[in-house]
Amino acid sequence: MVDSTLKSDPPSRTPVRPFAWLWRTVIVELRHVAYVLVWVFVIQHAVAGFVVEGASMEPTLANHAYVIVDTLFPATRPFRRGEVIVFRYPRNPEVEYVKRVIALPGETVAIAHGAVFVNGEPLAERYIHEPTRYFWGPARVPDDSVFVLGDNRNSSSDSHVWGPLPASLVVGRAWISVAPFAILAAEAPSAAPLVTR
Repeated sequence: MVDSTLKSDPPSRTPVRPFAWLWRTVIVELRHVAYVLVWVFVIQHAVAGFVVEGASMEPTLANHAYVIVDTLFPATRPFRRGEVIVFRYPRNPEVEYVKRVIALPGETVAIAHGAVFVNGEPLAERYIHEPTRYFWGPARVPDDSVFVLGDNRNSSSDSHVWGPLPASLVVGRAWISVAPFAILAAEAPSAAPLVTR
């Protein structure tokens, strides 16, 4: 008589891990904590907050405006004309100023008859408070510097007073003004004081 029953291997027994779900949950949560710590580190080292003191950047930045600054900018890309930057004041590096980049390294800048000229061409500046009432230059911006001016041209201590700004003094690019809100794109924590005189 032929046996018609089919035989199979005995069922395999996987070892029971009573707390496997707990370990999976712990690992997932540790990943989340690691992501948060990385973001906190990046934010602390990539951005900084400043309060503007003074009126030299009006109307773009009012007195007491809170500004978020991209501090990675100086090392990641070249300067652009029209962007607002924060830097250590050349005559007192303990103080930080905010101004607008007007001329780039190697360019020639002159100020005359209410206008700013870069390489002989007048700049179209929609952001200034009023036409400039002084004369300056012409002079070439050194290769390791930029020429900066306040938007409130006639009430600003800037490159027309103390000369081109060495790039090594730049802290970062002003990115957003929070109060009042404005995105500070280049046009063709406890807040540290930021002087605009």
